[in-house]
Amino acid sequence: MIRNISNEINFTAESFALLQHLCTGKTYADLKESLNKKYAHPFQEQEGLKKFEQLERIEAYAQTMFAQDMEEIQYYFTPYQEEGTGCAAKAALLWDEYKLSYQTSLPTLRNSLSDLPETTYCRRFGERLQEIACNTLQDDSHLVKTETPIDVISCLMELDLDESEKWKLQKIFFSPKEHQEKLLLLLTRANGCLEKFQKPLEELAEAFQAYWTKTLEGRSPITYLPSIKLEENPAGFCLSPSILKPNMASFYIHEPDDGTSKDPDVFRFGILFGEDFALRTARASEEDGYAAYAIQALKLLGDKSKFEILSYLRDKEAYGSELAKRLKLTTATISHHMNTLLETGLIEVKRIENRLYYSANKETLREILDYSKRILLGEDGS
Repeated sequence: MIRNISNEINFTAESFALLQHLCTGKTYADLKESLNKKYAHPFQEQEGLKKFEQLERIEAYAQTMFAQDMEEIQYYFTPYQEEGTGCAAKAALLWDEYKLSYQTSLPTLRNSLSDLPETTYCRRFGERLQEIACNTLQDDSHLVKTETPIDVISCLMELDLDESEKWKLQKIFFSPKEHQEKLLLLLTRANGCLEKFQKPLEELAEAFQAYWTKTLEGRSPITYLPSIKLEENPAGFCLSPSILKPNMASFYIHEPDDGTSKDPDVFRFGILFGEDFALRTARASEEDGYAAYAIQALKLLGDKSKFEILSYLRDKEAYGSELAKRLKLTTATISHHMNTLLETGLIEVKRIENRLYYSANKETLREILDYSKRILLGEDGS
């Protein structure tokens, strides 16, 4: 069994995250203010404040370094959804979130893009399209197969995106080398930017490893996530730090068809989590703190697909491909929505006979709706 809590920095993934951060329009100071409101000022310890100081230094250096390149960065890295990470760069680089971003160096990434057979290129590009746009499809299939250019363009036309974005993605699809070279150059420069801070980044990664080694005491990170009620994977787990997305907690749980787990589960936790800001930190009880959380949750409820998912899960549990088929969504789209809903505590997940089943977290939903009734209607929610 693998139990790996890593202190290694994946500079490719972090370079990608840095470029994404630059085009969000939000700073790490904004993030600190938001988390302080939501969780009643958790960053009191010197260690937590040092993490923000280091992130702000990297941010300031990168803003100066890329000041003349922001138009190009925004062209490729601006997310398609407010809470999402899907962007044109992921399609152009055929960026598989749970393969490339966890283990690939820039030279390996470049090699993976070279001399692909047309069928392979079409399939991978189509898969990335279905991930990044969270599209609703008009046919009965829950996963669109894209093996030819016509398949890819047909899939692209079904995406819930502005026409200008569809045109951008079409140009990228038909001229991949041109766009890949631009992106690889941006990533190389971002990598160089991060290498300027290699020593403090390594210190952050070492502190991450020490904290989670002590906190987990050999258990899987899955036991530490309150909304996930699963047994540990017999194959083990790999946990690595996320630096430039410092408050994220993402995971990839393998679900083989034969019910046996041959690959370890993969987790990435942000470096902000620590002694003063535990992953299980409760939301602030004061109005301002809870209001920020409620607004975030209500935004998710305002998304048509997420609302339909929660409606379907109201009185039953369902697994991912069942939801995809029922709601005519791709499996990649379902995965994206589920990660977002899990992070906000609106759903729960557990394993039943080697399948992951999702259910609505009615207690949290009721809490949010009661709060909204009290604030907006003057009702106490009882």
